[in-house]
Amino acid sequence: MAQNQKPQDLFLLEGISCVSFNKDFTKVALSKKDNLIYIYSVPNLMKTDTWKLEDKLDSHCQYVSGIDWNAHTNEILSCSHDKTSFVWTYSNKKWTPANVVATTKLGYLCCKWNSRGDKFCEGTSAKHLFIGYYNPDNNWWMARNIKVHKSSVVCCEIDPTSLFVISGSTDLRVYVSSCYIDFIDDKHLNDKTKPLAQNFGDVIHEFRPNSWVNSVTWNPSGALGFAAAQNATISVINYTDKKTDVIKCKHAPVTLIVPTGENSFLAVCYDRNVLEYEKKGDNWEVKRTITTDQGKKAAGPAVGKSVSSALAKFQQMGVQKKENLAVTSKQALHLHQSIISSLNIKGKDVITTDVSGFVKYWKL
Repeated sequence: MAQNQKPQDLFLLEGISCVSFNKDFTKVALSKKDNLIYIYSVPNLMKTDTWKLEDKLDSHCQYVSGIDWNAHTNEILSCSHDKTSFVWTYSNKKWTPANVVATTKLGYLCCKWNSRGDKFCEGTSAKHLFIGYYNPDNNWWMARNIKVHKSSVVCCEIDPTSLFVISGSTDLRVYVSSCYIDFIDDKHLNDKTKPLAQNFGDVIHEFRPNSWVNSVTWNPSGALGFAAAQNATISVINYTDKKTDVIKCKHAPVTLIVPTGENSFLAVCYDRNVLEYEKKGDNWEVKRTITTDQGKKAAGPAVGKSVSSALAKFQQMGVQKKENLAVTSKQALHLHQSIISSLNIKGKDVITTDVSGFVKYWKL
């Protein structure tokens, strides 16, 4: 790949499967549906043609299925279908990988840091829900397995207290489990959180949405967990009260949920729309659709030239023109051309990417 090639053309050709920004959104780590992690500097967030390729991380040998850049430690967590997971540390102008010591017979599907950056969770096709942590005695990263799921763990996230993990699977179940590890968590406990600590792996709450689970997350306080399922439902889980409310969506199933407040979240749908949900009284309602012409702040890559360039390169390679790259009208460019693969929030701006390579920006 030539250094002077424009990022947006490359994104359109290869697509974007995983994206994670650093704390101040000056750098981004992404994968283009291959085995590499690309590190770009971001001089102008709104213009992808200014993004400069700084590094390629090539320790994985198959599809990279998860990337998460921790805001506190500046370390990058990555996982892959090749059954490996790495913690990347930046020093002396170089990213150095440390292998996570864990045994799995099948590939990783997802990974996520806790907020402190001293633990993380990962899901695999082999039913594993791994909780990773640094072992100072052996000077390596290792993982413990929480054995609750009976099928692939496709999504997971540790709560803000780092005491619990929520996980979703193709076994049609959502679990809230304890991920408490004494020598890591005890120094962070206070009078409020100390009574919450339970034995590692204990199931706190179980819910069955009767469909495979696409996404799970927590609200900022950790009081509520959210789980989106393929049957067009969103489950709102209050694990302390052992209660789950189910939102029956009147739109396409949700692939990704991102919290925006204690009682609000963004839902990314299969139809390439992003909706904002808000709790009013006892009910959760759609407040608005973010991905509209009125909500669009800027779009990247620049349309027209970049799309034409990408199509020309496809034709030169002997590849049949893909429908999701065909531009039929100006209005069609207001929405993504393919399934949205990631969503990041910076202040009042929403940054979305899709698997066909588009990067777009929206106002909250």
